[in-house]
Amino acid sequence: MINKHIFCDLDGTLLKESTYIDEEDINALKEAERNGYSISIATGRLDYEVKSILDNYGFNGFRVSQNGGVVFDHNDQLVHQVELEMLDVKKILNELTSFNVITFYQTPNSYIVEERLPLVIEFEKTQKYIKYHENRNIKNELDQQNIVTISIWAYKDENIKIKKYLDTVLPSHIVSYISSSYTLDITHVVNSKGNAINKLCMLNNISLEDIVVIGDSHNDISMFELTKNSYVMNEANDEVKSYASFVVSSVKEAINHVSKK
Repeated sequence: MINKHIFCDLDGTLLKESTYIDEEDINALKEAERNGYSISIATGRLDYEVKSILDNYGFNGFRVSQNGGVVFDHNDQLVHQVELEMLDVKKILNELTSFNVITFYQTPNSYIVEERLPLVIEFEKTQKYIKYHENRNIKNELDQQNIVTISIWAYKDENIKIKKYLDTVLPSHIVSYISSSYTLDITHVVNSKGNAINKLCMLNNISLEDIVVIGDSHNDISMFELTKNSYVMNEANDEVKSYASFVVSSVKEAINHVSKK
């Protein structure tokens, strides 16, 4: 059984401009696989996207989606899924009413929006994996949905201000992650990439010394804290960089550094 694992973030790390994957990065990951590493993904995106990417490139690693809210092992077995309680969903939505944002409801398998606004449609056109489902009655059907994450789009860096506000008004078991300059993901506090990876390692007898993590944003900090083998993209802000051991310009550079250890 392979006991060395690389956990790679998608947006801003492996997935460039939210649309494509550099061939050199994939080739580096395939070389790492030939050298005994299992390739896994840890992202804020949904599981069906993670599975599609891993299948497309022939990798059979772990799947950590929705910032650790939904986790599958390499045998396609669900090992973790924690949804938001309905009272928490309503509390979050109520606190967001004073902000100019687009809200997304993320179930284990779908992105739901109240309205497919032109901005949403145009973004979707640039995406290979994302599909947004419109439900104009979603707010009246919340009890029929298994919502793991509520995500918002805001004006650039406005999500920082929104996060600071939410941190003061939401209960302590709810956490928010800045996943891009425009995006904020809100979920249960047990849902983090770090918790998910740690759980997978415990269940599969994997030493944290034998994992490598690669990311670029605040939602990657929890996995940076797990291991000294942590790599952050050069484009990340200084706070995020401070949690990782090494700063690199690409996934390929991270893999090359790992291979030289």
